[in-house]
Amino acid sequence: MKSTFAIDGRPVGKDQPCYVVAEAGVNHNCDLALGRRLIDTAKAAGADAIKFQSYEASKIATRVAPRYWQEPDDPQGTQWDTFDRLDKLPTDGFRALLSHARAAGLTAFSTPFDDEAVDALAELGIPAFKIASADLTCRPLVERAARFGRPMILSTGTCTLGEVEEAVDTCRRAGNEEVVLLHCTLKYPCPPEAINLRMMEHLMRAFPGLPVGLSDHSLGIAVATAAVALGACMIEKHYTVDKALPGSPDHHLSADPAEMRAMVDAIRTVQQALGKPEKGVEPLEREAFLYARRSVTSAAAIARGAQIERRMLTYKRPGTGISPRFFDMVVGRTARVDIPADTTITWEML
Repeated sequence: MKSTFAIDGRPVGKDQPCYVVAEAGVNHNCDLALGRRLIDTAKAAGADAIKFQSYEASKIATRVAPRYWQEPDDPQGTQWDTFDRLDKLPTDGFRALLSHARAAGLTAFSTPFDDEAVDALAELGIPAFKIASADLTCRPLVERAARFGRPMILSTGTCTLGEVEEAVDTCRRAGNEEVVLLHCTLKYPCPPEAINLRMMEHLMRAFPGLPVGLSDHSLGIAVATAAVALGACMIEKHYTVDKALPGSPDHHLSADPAEMRAMVDAIRTVQQALGKPEKGVEPLEREAFLYARRSVTSAAAIARGAQIERRMLTYKRPGTGISPRFFDMVVGRTARVDIPADTTITWEML
């Protein structure tokens, strides 16, 4: 499997800048104007990509399948009720959104929830497929998408490690070696204590050749930022232009444009700060290395030829002379020159 590959020309992998996906889902509310606003604001916020969801209510759930999320305005409704309300964006509408995203310079793709959606998205030329956590064990769907040869982004919520391995193997056997694994806790919204970010480390050990990231369902930006510090190669975050919008049940738990901008900025700062696992003097520390550290210093005037005693010495800044690490090596030596009081001592003086 590949450790680094491109999505729409942008490299994704361990040593690449974190790939940030604004998960718009169906927060367009089947309204093309709102969809365009999602694209424009996500681009302005610095996201690398925007992702939508492609489904039909009749193909994703039975009419009686209970929800696993809360909708206060319709507490007794089923999954089908929600999906039926939000599956009205036609293929031509989605094609228009993709065209708008290309014009805006933002990568756009989608999560398919049925075979027909996979085929339609492939025909539209999307550069990657995202498979939702709940569908990771839906082998026919994963295989169908993988066979198109586009990068596969697999969320792993609710799954065992064995099930993740099966999904990765399904992609491999379909001839697709470009896979990103996203740790995820499938709860909307998800409290911090249930996120378990260290699961990413487990995925990294189990699948050392694959990029690993986070599909974040928490509120705020702290969790996503911390995930990058732990090595996340990709962050997916629900996104809306307004948390108070009706329609999609995801609006209230999504990041708005200001949060997305703050999250992207924080992610870029964290990645700049990570550096390399080597201890040494940083280039920016050069002046501090010379002038903030201390040197062996004469506490009193020392005449040439005098044997140096402990009482004649102290240690002061700058650090351009003999390091205090060698203090005891200076004691007992003979002064080669006259050393005035309060002088930084160098080896050439002894």
